[in-house]
Amino acid sequence: MTRALSLLLMAALTSGCGLFVTRQDFDVVKAQAEALEKRAKDQEADQAALKAELQAVRDRLENALRASADTGSDLLSSKARINDLAGRLDELTHALEEAKTNAQATRTEIDTKLDAITRAQQVAPAPAPPPVKIPADKMTHFLAVEGAYKQKDWPLVRTLGHEYVTRYPTDDKADDVQFLLGDADLQDSRPTSCLGELNKLLKVYPNSDMLDHTLYDMGLAYLQLHDCPNAKLAFSAAAQRFSKIQVGADSRQRIHEIEHPGPGLCAPQP
Repeated sequence: MTRALSLLLMAALTSGCGLFVTRQDFDVVKAQAEALEKRAKDQEADQAALKAELQAVRDRLENALRASADTGSDLLSSKARINDLAGRLDELTHALEEAKTNAQATRTEIDTKLDAITRAQQVAPAPAPPPVKIPADKMTHFLAVEGAYKQKDWPLVRTLGHEYVTRYPTDDKADDVQFLLGDADLQDSRPTSCLGELNKLLKVYPNSDMLDHTLYDMGLAYLQLHDCPNAKLAFSAAAQRFSKIQVGADSRQRIHEIEHPGPGLCAPQP
């Protein structure tokens, strides 16, 4: 400011008018100098502001460039990772398909071997039992029925017994065989068939000496069917008619059981 004022004063002193400057002129020059100085300071401030703004813009640009570079790098890295994973997925898919193929081949091989082993281990079906040879002699036939009964061979008892009563219906042992048929069915848990055989005995051989055991077995067959009323009738008939022998006592005991039944004795089974 001092330099500018001096220059202005010198210019005034050396002006063509050849006169010395007045106080008023000096104040004007000073004001102009101050104005110039203020403008210079303003320009410096503007320049600093522009510089700061330029630097900020430059910083933002550099940050953006760095961010863009990082983003590009991340993108490239992600793409590389995706490609790597896709490659591994293809490898795993191929390996899985190969494993499935191998498993199927192994399963087929195992099935083939199992079939071969099964065929090798298969035993020939058991030959059908030979047909029952019916004895031609009546006594031998009866003894065969008794032997089958003692061996508890119930099917054989049925085969031999039915043939016996068919061949010798009026024989004095026919009623015994008829009873054995019914008792075999009772012991073989065939109560309905048992009742059929014993009813036939009552009808065909009413004077049989097996009547006591027949009535008692009928009561037992009805109990197997949980038919307590009919069982009581059969036991009552046996107890009345044969009260002095063991069958009568056994029948009375059965009647007592029916009159005081335990769980399930008289209940129909599902």
